[in-house]
Amino acid sequence: MIHSDEKVRQMARSLLPSKHRKQSREARERIHREARQEVRLELAAWVRSGDLEQDVPLLAPWERKEIRMEVRWRRDGDKVMPFIRWATARTRELRREDRLSHVRSLLPRGVIGEHALGHVKHTTAFEDPIEKAWRNRYWLRKQAQRKGALWDRGEQARLLRALIQEPDGQRTFNRFLRERHACASAPRNQGSWPRKGLPPHRPLLGLHDVLPFLDTLTRHPWGNAVRTWGQQEPPAHWVRLFLQRFKAHRGYIPSVRATLEAEGLLERPEKARLWKPPGR
Repeated sequence: MIHSDEKVRQMARSLLPSKHRKQSREARERIHREARQEVRLELAAWVRSGDLEQDVPLLAPWERKEIRMEVRWRRDGDKVMPFIRWATARTRELRREDRLSHVRSLLPRGVIGEHALGHVKHTTAFEDPIEKAWRNRYWLRKQAQRKGALWDRGEQARLLRALIQEPDGQRTFNRFLRERHACASAPRNQGSWPRKGLPPHRPLLGLHDVLPFLDTLTRHPWGNAVRTWGQQEPPAHWVRLFLQRFKAHRGYIPSVRATLEAEGLLERPEKARLWKPPGR
């Protein structure tokens, strides 16, 4: 049995091998790859404009949010319960106000200790009930503010009209729906079809067709603003997926197309074959 400082170090290091480490590395590479591709596209468009007075593009402002969400998902895969039980047992006889500082004094300094302390500071045995109540109140207020940002029929109609105004916007949108429908209608995906069957492919015909197009989408029983995407039936799920990318990339179709291609949701265009003139 291990005791003393070696036991403390072992418990702190036991958090490090996350269960999601392989998927996290792949997701981080994908996020950086999409960001670099968006930067190249925006810089190319800025250079082609020839307007030196125009501001330089923001260069993938969404990357920080995506990385933060990925870090949170990776931390959720840490094996924290053995460490939490050990820290709770070591500080059971202390006052609640002194428990966290005592655990901090036991843990090694550096990234390992701070990482372990971050997992234990919000548990029931260590957290101040007053601070917890204030934090819950903060998140309830933020949730109430987010309700106004949920998408409804008007928001979808506005984005579709803006999409049609962009060059190649309508073509890219219809191509995305066509490829998603072809993929979903494959025999291997028959088990994931809706109960009433997969609806036929319905493209967006133009500005006059925005509202009729939205009428053809299957409404969720909770409303079209539901956040649980997995419970939405196609093609409503596909439309929301494309419009989310369209809004996140500020309506820039090349960035939307590059992101969907990097995520595997849109097929990459075939490379043009090099044509060699005869006799060369």
